[in-house]
Amino acid sequence: MEAAFAALLKPPARTRIVERAARAAEFRQWAVTLTTPPQGSSLQLDDEGFLQEIGTAYPVARYARFPTSAASEHLAAAEVLVSDWFNGAVPPPAMSRSWPSSVLVMCRSAMESAARTIWLLGDSDREVRRQRCAAEARSELGEMLKWAGQDRDAGTAMGRDVGTFEASATKLKAAIAKAKEASGGLEIPRYTAMTVAGAEWIDANPPRHARELLDEKPFGLLMKAWYSAGSSFAHGYSWALNVIDTEEELYGLVADLLMTAVLMTEAAISLFEAQMLVPGEQWQNDQLPARLRPTITEWAPRFWDA
Repeated sequence: MEAAFAALLKPPARTRIVERAARAAEFRQWAVTLTTPPQGSSLQLDDEGFLQEIGTAYPVARYARFPTSAASEHLAAAEVLVSDWFNGAVPPPAMSRSWPSSVLVMCRSAMESAARTIWLLGDSDREVRRQRCAAEARSELGEMLKWAGQDRDAGTAMGRDVGTFEASATKLKAAIAKAKEASGGLEIPRYTAMTVAGAEWIDANPPRHARELLDEKPFGLLMKAWYSAGSSFAHGYSWALNVIDTEEELYGLVADLLMTAVLMTEAAISLFEAQMLVPGEQWQNDQLPARLRPTITEWAPRFWDA
């Protein structure tokens, strides 16, 4: 096992960490700047006349964009930590092998979130995209209903007025029913399955701008390994430390999870931006690095006739 991890590392790992963290930070402004799909874009047509009863005029764009915005913010925070480490602001404890756990967990979360956008938007068939986003809406509204019940119970215990709960619950249940109908009964994949699906989509559709990172590697298989390692830290398990013998291997693990999370987030952003592009127009977004242009330009036509 140790040899398998070591064979996948390319020194110097510290340099790769800094470079990939800097790359991760480039989506910070995009993540917090929302835009309406332009008239004639694939996303605008996906949303036109679709599932307007659930409280948003842009159900496909809304549910597809937020996960990647979240992934971008996770990576931006990871870059802050990496900068602190290597600038000496927050020196790692001597002889500690667990200090990068925060970055590994944020990378894992970014992978999950970016994969969700890829799954929601990755099919060229408009009806498939709509069904998937309706299934996502049903799932999220269901979680919101569950939270509302928990908040009511806590409020009751604390003596708060919870008289508006029933009206809110009734409205949520109606929206859930509409989303379920629009989804055709489709269920969204669970977290691991969703993340695997996103990585496999990248294997089948390698982003043109990132082929130097992919380098014909089996991305889906590598992602599973890095996702498992990140999950161990997210759930407080120590097994990943048992396959790391040296500090350089630990840095290598950080570098590889950063690479995986950055690549999946860039693919998700490119997919969203491709479907924001109106046929005949050139892509331009000052909040994103120009290196994404070849991928967005290549992917956009797939969705113009969908």
